[in-house]
Amino acid sequence: MSPEQEARRTAMWARISRGELTAAATDAQMLLATAADPLVRAELQGALGLMLQRVGRIAESRDAFALAATLSGERPHEQASYVADEAGSRFLLGDLAGAAQAADRARRLGERHGNRFAACEALNTQAAVALSAGRPAEALRLTKLGIGLQAAERQSSGGGPLSHLYHGLTLVELDRFAEAEAAFSEGLRRSTAAGSTGQAAWYHAMRGLGRYLNGRWDEALVDGRLALDGARSAGTVIARPVADAVVALVEALRGNVAAAQRQVRLAEGGLTALGLPGEDWLSMARAAADPEHRASLTALTEGWLHARRTPYFLSWRSLSPALVNQAIRYDDRELARDVTVGAEAGAAGAPGVGSAEGAALRCRALLDADPDAARDAMAALRGSGRPFAFGLACLDAAVLLGASGHRKDARAAVREAADAFSGLRATPWLARAGRALLQLPSEERPGPTRAPNGWAQLTSAEREVARRVARGLTNPEIARQLVVSPRTVQTHTSHIYAKLGVSSRVQLAAVLHRHGLDGEDA
Repeated sequence: MSPEQEARRTAMWARISRGELTAAATDAQMLLATAADPLVRAELQGALGLMLQRVGRIAESRDAFALAATLSGERPHEQASYVADEAGSRFLLGDLAGAAQAADRARRLGERHGNRFAACEALNTQAAVALSAGRPAEALRLTKLGIGLQAAERQSSGGGPLSHLYHGLTLVELDRFAEAEAAFSEGLRRSTAAGSTGQAAWYHAMRGLGRYLNGRWDEALVDGRLALDGARSAGTVIARPVADAVVALVEALRGNVAAAQRQVRLAEGGLTALGLPGEDWLSMARAAADPEHRASLTALTEGWLHARRTPYFLSWRSLSPALVNQAIRYDDRELARDVTVGAEAGAAGAPGVGSAEGAALRCRALLDADPDAARDAMAALRGSGRPFAFGLACLDAAVLLGASGHRKDARAAVREAADAFSGLRATPWLARAGRALLQLPSEERPGPTRAPNGWAQLTSAEREVARRVARGLTNPEIARQLVVSPRTVQTHTSHIYAKLGVSSRVQLAAVLHRHGLDGEDA
């Protein structure tokens, strides 16, 4: 290459590292127009593959990496890295068979020709395939091998191997959250030290997802927002869906619906069922922001169709019970059956993992209206480290146990749900728990409906606030509706609690629901 071409090649890699992908792609194409050396052309195709993968053009990235592998055939050490990159793109496309085949080839090449980076990345893809196929124990074995082999030096344009990322994801799937946290944090430390903003964005996004599932919602919000900042800086569009979903799920489940909807607003042409990795989580966030309408079923169905490409990779334990619940609500029992069968197959591949067993049992309980399965789901999820999923299982069980005459157990289940939601500050779900408690069959014949004690002492402003609290609105949302400050709403809420003799939002919701005072027209 001429000195000018060498300078352009150096500039291209510097631009990639800074996230200036448009200019870097121009550099690569300009160099390809004149480069004759197959190894130089392989490097440039690999650079294009990396950029295409970052911006979500996964099929084109696969083809670029495959061409780079062909061009570097005389240098098997370099070829191993390109084949490993191709395997990663095939996995992101949901081509599990192709990903497994390419990863196996990359691992053999890497081990035979001393390219530890390629061998590590191949192990990561093999682990991802194993997770997607419902084999988390095998995935754990593979990620441990990857970490043990992890190269200290950077042998690829994409930065160091992502072994700690896949190890953390596998540990999340095994409900081993403390170990997952340690793995993500170590990978983040390494990526930050290497100056790899794009990789750091992935670590923040996936650590945020693990923290969301583990009920550490405030920390999940921080990670999600840091991931979005890093993704913008590095041009790593592909990391955005998971990060957006983490932020939106926490906002929606805490009642900040407008903020959640802004975060996950669907753009026409996004083709959710065929879109980027993480679209399944975005679909759940859209459903959480609008749970009472048929749009929720549509969003969850789109997420499920997307997830079928990698059926047991992360999302199924949250997605399947939510979709079964909505499918039954809107009388699509065939869909509910299909999802339940899939969830049971996933649980069979993860024996002893509470979240997997609990998800499958929740699906079966909802499909068959089976209170015993609902009890078992509660038991499986109680020690899983997933408090929101446990709270949902408790609500399922309360309804089914109440309908079958087990009133005492139903009330206990509601109280456990309320405790879980209270710890997460999931205000709308606290209100649901209160309504569920009041809707349970009573042991005694109800007396005539009358206003609760203390209602007459509430001012008109306090009554407006009380009704909105009972409907699950947050203080900021109430403040916007009533055109007052959140501090004023908090003051009114304190007065309401004192006058009505309650101590929580769930108790207030229960009292107002009992007396028919929680509706729009009350």
